[in-house]
Formats: sequence, structure tokens, C-alpha cells
Amino acid sequence: MINPSASKGSRTVLRVCLSFLILTLAVALRSDSGLPQQDQQIQIEKGKIFQDAYPVISETDLNCTLFILDGELPDLRITASERGEEKILLSDADVVYLNKGKKEGLEVGQIFMAVEVGARLKDYGYLAQRRGRIQVTFLEEDRAVARIDKACGRVMVGNILMPFEEKEGMLGKDLGAEPYSSIGSGPVGNVIYLQDDFNEIGSHYWAIIDMGKEQGLQVGQQMLIFRRVQPDMPRNVLGSLIVIDTQSKTSTVKILSANDAIRIGYQVQGR
Repeated sequence: MINPSASKGSRTVLRVCLSFLILTLAVALRSDSGLPQQDQQIQIEKGKIFQDAYPVISETDLNCTLFILDGELPDLRITASERGEEKILLSDADVVYLNKGKKEGLEVGQIFMAVEVGARLKDYGYLAQRRGRIQVTFLEEDRAVARIDKACGRVMVGNILMPFEEKEGMLGKDLGAEPYSSIGSGPVGNVIYLQDDFNEIGSHYWAIIDMGKEQGLQVGQQMLIFRRVQPDMPRNVLGSLIVIDTQSKTSTVKILSANDAIRIGYQVQGR
């Protein structure tokens, strides 16, 4: 026969044990439920920083942009394509033929940038645009076969080839500009060409300015765009831009933000 008092005592001990376990679990969960307030604030601030940063210079800006070719025109070029009877504008995976081979030092695996060359822009050089990346796949003594790895808009027979340079994009944020309140520094340059020969452009478009390596410009540098309505009036700051490519006397820039249309002749200056 079961002793009632012993059974009652066992239940009491069981309840005490359960209560102790529940209390212990609650304390453990409370201690692990989150970071201390200071650590939580740090995580919040890190989140804000991440949200503020974005690709101010993208892969497209680096590999598909326009620029001034201020040296001699390279003589390595695309002379034909495997699908020449079917396609004029070539794209990814299309096969092309080059006018040089082993004799000129080409190697299988070499990567080149296909460049479309236009007219001369005053005394600065040839207006050019990067059109795609190609890789050499087969060689003969005086000719080569290559494959288009990545096209930017259009690759065509006649494009010249320049050595491909691996470049990294840049995360950051637009430093912005306030009309009449931003003061620049350093030499003043001018906008001399607008993307696609437009009459005016806005944010996220490309332009060319008449300042480059000789004036100390560097890729990633942000500058101000401004104009003067009259010589005796304060200059009106229109927005900000970032340098994405530099040549000796010119640079390609991207408009990060603009509160008005940007036109040829507007002035630029470093911050």
C-alpha cells in the first residue's frame, strides 16, 4: 500500500524542482535575448552606414564608359566575325577574328577591351567608348580568334583593341552640394562633352571635362559643378560629380546629383 504522506512529499519536491528549472531557463533566455543596449546601438549605427553607402562607381562605369584617347590609335583590331553575315552588332559569346597573332606577341587567354573610336574632340584626342571585353582563344602566326566575354551595348568589326585593366568599383555616398554655399578648391575646369552627344544631361549620366592627370585628378574624386549667371554674381552650384576615368588632359565623370540640367561649358572644381 502507498503511503499518502510520502506521495505528497514527492509531489512537493517535484514542484520545487520544476519551479527551479523554469526560473533558471527564464534567466538564461533573458541574458541571451539580445545584446546590451550599447552593442545594440552600435549595430543600428552600422546598419545606417551600410544604407548610406552605394556603388558610386560601378562596373559599368569602369568598363563601358566613354573617354578621350589621347595617344596613338592601336593597330590591333577586330577584322571580322564568325557570324558576320548574320549580325552587325555583336554580343556575348560571339566569335571574332583579329589582325595579329603569335608574331606580334599575342597569347591565348589574353583579355582586351574592344573600343569604338569616333571623331577627334578639338585638340584633346579621339572620342572613344569601351564596348566590351574579349579573350583570345586561338592563335596563328599573324591572326587570332577571340570570344566576346561581355559586351557593353555593341561590339563591331573595326573596333580597336586595348589591354584590359582590372579595376574595382567604389562604395561611397554623394557628398552633395548646396547652391551658393559650397566653396571649391584647386583649378577650375569645364565640361567639354556630354554622353551620347546630348545637349544636356542630369544625374547618373557621363560627361568629359578638360582636366586630368596633369591637374592631379584621381579616380573617385568628387567635384562640384557650377555656373555664373553674370560675372559679378555668386556662382550657382548645380550639383556634384565623381571622376571615373582619367587621361593626361581630360577625365570622364559621372553626375552624382544635379538640381538643374548640365550643359557643355559649365565649370567644375574640386572640393
